[in-house]
Amino acid sequence: MPEFKNITLEIADRVATLVLNRPYARNSLNTEALSEIHRALGVVEDNEDAGVLVLTGAGEAFCAGVSLKGYSIDNREELRQGFREVAMWWHQMLHRITRLPMPVLCAVNGIAVGGGMGLVLASDIAICNETAKFYASWMANGMANDGGSSYTLTKIVGFRRAIELMLTNRTLDAYEAQEWGIVNRVYEGEKFTEMTASIGQQLADGPTHLQKFVKQTFHDGWRRSLEECTEHECMNILEALEHPYAKERLNAFDRGERTNALQVNLDQVEMKTIDS
Repeated sequence: MPEFKNITLEIADRVATLVLNRPYARNSLNTEALSEIHRALGVVEDNEDAGVLVLTGAGEAFCAGVSLKGYSIDNREELRQGFREVAMWWHQMLHRITRLPMPVLCAVNGIAVGGGMGLVLASDIAICNETAKFYASWMANGMANDGGSSYTLTKIVGFRRAIELMLTNRTLDAYEAQEWGIVNRVYEGEKFTEMTASIGQQLADGPTHLQKFVKQTFHDGWRRSLEECTEHECMNILEALEHPYAKERLNAFDRGERTNALQVNLDQVEMKTIDS
């Protein structure tokens, strides 16, 4: 396993856990950190023992977005060049997370600001603790929206809410983010750590080769016609039929063993309701 300065990566029991490890900077990411994330994603993608990626932050924040520390705000050309460099790394990270051939579970342990919120939106499943806050900070910082938000945000929360979030600089708390669909569930206290591990393991134990098809067809489906979507679905089924898992599951279905397929349970604990 490579050594990293700004992140940690651990792979055990088919669960790859990548932790943003810059708590002194609220896990904001500079080019060095982003370069390390790219290396880590390559390790995960090439590791046949990895069935899921869990993405979380160290300390009390998930990710405070892009770090431009070290670039002079008063030097226009230096700032523009610095942003271009960070944006290139950041966008490639989002592309790789979206195309990673396994589920990505984002465990939001605190604030997710700007690009950090974009990282949550790019993940496949997102959960958070009760201290999490979500803030699309670009306009407040004098920036145009970024972090893949023009691709992900309207698709997840809808056009009206996306516009509201951007134009009003509104901050969502954990339960508002659940109501809006930015996260799937909220878990309080120690249950957050417990459920991160539980959901991650359940996803890792699933048929990763089929989960890959789900990700691919859902993301590509935004831009395809119905005819193209169904044709690609058919092609994926034919490929899936070549895998031993298909024969095993079809035989079980034939025998009436319909309840033995793996299920991921996000509702193992009682959660606070949105209205309470």
